[in-house]
Amino acid sequence: MKKKARMVAALLASNAASQLGPAWTFDPDRMVRMTDCHSIIGVLRHIKYSGPEWAHRYVHLCFPGPSNAWALMYPFLDTSAPYFDFMYTHKAPPQTALSALLEQYPQCSVIDWSPGRSACIEAQGVNVETLAEIIRDLAEAAWYEHITFVDAAYEEMDRA
Repeated sequence: MKKKARMVAALLASNAASQLGPAWTFDPDRMVRMTDCHSIIGVLRHIKYSGPEWAHRYVHLCFPGPSNAWALMYPFLDTSAPYFDFMYTHKAPPQTALSALLEQYPQCSVIDWSPGRSACIEAQGVNVETLAEIIRDLAEAAWYEHITFVDAAYEEMDRA
């Protein structure tokens, strides 16, 4: 019986280690909801045109749907190559799994990724409209969802 219990415990531990982390959740202690922005383009325009304070804020986009997917926008004021992390549940490299998307947007490149967890894409020289299209198309390619609504929040970056 002990051997069987050890095997079951090992199997459960293995399954738990391979599971995705918890879905993105809003943390009111460190984040501020963007209540007036409910579309990807609305959020990106707000970031781009609302003032210099956005150079010091991370913006979390939550895509409320079956996948409960998310993206984390890094500050993109004064940069020609915005980049963002996103939920990436595939085990294959994003260059393979998202090859059609990367061909459609040659200005995009995968900076980094963690199998089954997250990936980071840089979009060289794009405007906010194109960046919104990239994120929307990414949602369809990576999560098989057509996104019409987002829940957005931001948090201040630590400053030295």
